[in-house]
Amino acid sequence: MAGASLKSVQRWLTAMTIAVGILFSTPLVAQAEPATPGWREVWTGVDASSHVWLLYGGVTVAPHSDIFSEGVRLRVAGGYGGYTYEGERRGQLQAFNARTAYAEALVGYYKQFGPLFAKGFVGVAAIEHDVDPIDPENPVQGQEVGPKVVAEFWLNMGSSAWSQVDLSWTSAHQTAAARLRAGYRIWGDLSVGPEGGLNSNDLGEDARAGLFARYAWAGGEFSLAGGFAGRFLEDAQSLKDPYANANLLMQF
Repeated sequence: MAGASLKSVQRWLTAMTIAVGILFSTPLVAQAEPATPGWREVWTGVDASSHVWLLYGGVTVAPHSDIFSEGVRLRVAGGYGGYTYEGERRGQLQAFNARTAYAEALVGYYKQFGPLFAKGFVGVAAIEHDVDPIDPENPVQGQEVGPKVVAEFWLNMGSSAWSQVDLSWTSAHQTAAARLRAGYRIWGDLSVGPEGGLNSNDLGEDARAGLFARYAWAGGEFSLAGGFAGRFLEDAQSLKDPYANANLLMQF
């Protein structure tokens, strides 16, 4: 009963964060500029490759300041997706279909060090993997809950260039992620540049490398990215699976 209740809470939180991101973000795109700095930030996006897809969203609030000033941050986020894979079982090639969901609640702090902007979060995450049929050789199945830590950095390198690093880890299925972007403003606040990333859990790692375009305005940003993914740490020539990502973020 406790496991079923926890699963229900996780799915409810996932659905809530995605819905909040979509509902709050969409009408705010039409706003030219917020009258005063807001205290909340919402985002929603989709990530997909040939065998993986994920819909995600989240909310960050600054309870004691505006979202652009130093101070405490509270965050909830969640996502839902699916993936497929194949493996040899009992001498035969078996195909597996999986559904995955995650939810997290974090508390953190936002601090500025000159051109460097840093956020750090700690909290709890729940991650679920439902594999069909059950795979006895897959260690990433069922639901796990554990602590989570997040670190996010933004560095302005002069008036036109910037870089971004996002890092996270949770003991739930030993899930970790890292992403690096280096952007150059080619016109106004339209930036382009390369990106790289690494996602891993108890099953293995998935690396990616590609390009992105990011357009920012007062109170929001939209980015598109694409490239190739694969198990780069196992085979340096394996980055052959195309991926795409779209993300909308609003601050109000």
